[in-house]
Amino acid sequence: MKKNKIILSFAYILFAIFMMSISPFGEAPYTGKELYLNNIGTLFLLGLMVIDIFKNVMSKMGFWGLFLFSVFHSVGSTWLYSFVPYNDWFISWLGIDIQAYFGFTRNHYDRFVHFSFGLLLFAATKDLIMYRYKFKLKQALLVTFLSIQVFSMVYELFEWGIAVSLSGDMAESYNGQQGDMWDAHKDMGLAMIGSMIPWFILSLNSRKKK
Repeated sequence: MKKNKIILSFAYILFAIFMMSISPFGEAPYTGKELYLNNIGTLFLLGLMVIDIFKNVMSKMGFWGLFLFSVFHSVGSTWLYSFVPYNDWFISWLGIDIQAYFGFTRNHYDRFVHFSFGLLLFAATKDLIMYRYKFKLKQALLVTFLSIQVFSMVYELFEWGIAVSLSGDMAESYNGQQGDMWDAHKDMGLAMIGSMIPWFILSLNSRKKK
């Protein structure tokens, strides 16, 4: 598994470099301060991967979840989330107009990533909690679920704190509310729903093993 972690980490480094190199060549709408702020998370996620190569704490499920979330985040960071052209990709590759089919009036890539935050980072968070505190699985799953909600809330507060220090247009492009005053609440709600799925699945698997 350690070999696989090294390969995935290296693949993510190449992918992140490619994503960050797109903007200066005009493929993304912004190349300013907000772009670099969004990529703080990219460096943090990469750091977690590299550390785990040496610590080897995360399970296969946990590391893969971290890798996939990191990829989704890198894509979002490149287009500042609000401008990820996922609808154009679906039309080009599959001939499906997602926005028209579901009647979307905003770019929902940020909502997808917040949902993925709860869904994909649950296992990695559980692995770290069990390693650090030696909880039983049932306790660890509950603490993990609550931790995901806390992380989600803290991130929204952090995002708000940065946004209020920026100019109006830059704050909007960084924060990505797209005119929705309940954006932060919906983001946290989606992270919660996403985290409930692996919580339920892992709880069910533990009962079957008894």
